[in-house]
Amino acid sequence: MRFLFVFICVFLTLRADFLGSIYMELKELNLSREQQIQIRNIMRYHHSFLRQWYIDFKKNNDDIMESFSNSSLSPDSAIISDSINLENERVRAERSFLISVYEILNKEQRATFGARIKERENYSRILQDKFEDSQKLHQSELSSDLFGDIKR
Repeated sequence: MRFLFVFICVFLTLRADFLGSIYMELKELNLSREQQIQIRNIMRYHHSFLRQWYIDFKKNNDDIMESFSNSSLSPDSAIISDSINLENERVRAERSFLISVYEILNKEQRATFGARIKERENYSRILQDKFEDSQKLHQSELSSDLFGDIKR
């Protein structure tokens, strides 16, 4: 049963590009059967929200790009407001997800979970910093030789 739970967590993590480290860390918490069921239900609800959110976000993004192409996009347009509202909805949903998980875990599980998430975030930041540094180096190499030798 635990294997199935972990498999579902990993699968959902790969499908959704958010809160990935949270799902990976849940497997180390020795969750009771009741906790597994509760978290699985929360994950299902959250992923159904995200599926609809992605559909709405893609439509909004397509509308923005169409307005951009038609030169009819303005900073105070309803499309931009909708985009901001969609981003805010996602943040609220992720916060709600975390609060729901928090309420299910006991004190020891919360401590373990928090420490693991922090470790993973630090590692991700290190990788992101290395990636950004390599991109900056690549950009500087390109910009210094953008046109090659320019003849005068």
